[in-house]
Amino acid sequence: MLVLFTSHRVEMLKHFEEIAKDYDTIVIEEPKDSLFERMLKGEITIDYYVENTNTSFPLYSTYQCEVLRKLYSMGKRIYQVEPYLEILEDIHRANESKRALPSDEMAMKVRSIEKRVGEAWIDYQEAFMKRDFDALVDSAVRFTKADAERFIVRDEMRAEAIAKIGDCLVEAGQIHILLPEILKEKGFDVKVVDLPREVANKLGIEFYLNPGNELTIRYMLGEDVGDDEAKLMCAQSIIYVSLIPKDELLPSNDDPYPHLKRECRIAKKVRKLSYDECKELFYRIWGQKYRSEEHT
Repeated sequence: MLVLFTSHRVEMLKHFEEIAKDYDTIVIEEPKDSLFERMLKGEITIDYYVENTNTSFPLYSTYQCEVLRKLYSMGKRIYQVEPYLEILEDIHRANESKRALPSDEMAMKVRSIEKRVGEAWIDYQEAFMKRDFDALVDSAVRFTKADAERFIVRDEMRAEAIAKIGDCLVEAGQIHILLPEILKEKGFDVKVVDLPREVANKLGIEFYLNPGNELTIRYMLGEDVGDDEAKLMCAQSIIYVSLIPKDELLPSNDDPYPHLKRECRIAKKVRKLSYDECKELFYRIWGQKYRSEEHT
């Protein structure tokens, strides 16, 4: 079994496709979708499929579907496996239709985690709107802790489902570091390839994660991170998120890895910043809208 850590960037898909050709069964990191198999078979267009899915990366999803359709035509078995998100979607549908929320053990666990994540996210948004950097960082630390708990449960649930499929290639985001370890505990011989890191090494690029993702991973691993260090990493992450390109970028001959290069470069820079330097940069980037209004 291979766990392939990757990112939602078009530039990574050619490497994913090349590796996936060696596997008969491919598991992608998505909740089950009723239109998925029809898209693979060509019964509906990729554009229609992407338009009717809840994706934050429509350009990536479009190109990924093209790759998956090719692999499917080669006889590969392709499964969507992400039980946590399936339960979350069911909770959202229940809310929208005013029916009773799912209340089994796993659904209650998801609801509890999502409540903590949601509360921290609301605090984060409110602090951002007020341009209160210290409160923003504090809420980011709380969010990261809750998010780490969410990723642990997601990895546990996903590993349980993957174990029923057996030997396969497993697509996973880089932050899902517990997934291969849980699969090993279930008796699988698991290899791991960290695709963005491997590509960066081949290009001679120093690889750096977003400091916020690194903090999440450390919490997932149960590391004891001091308050000041956690606040610094979240402050750096806020600047990182403020500086990276918001649009999806396509690779070209002149710039074959537009996201990887920019993200590593920015992550390296923000790691050198002190808390106060992050604070100063935040106000330079986002201004002090509400503070200014208070004094007028």
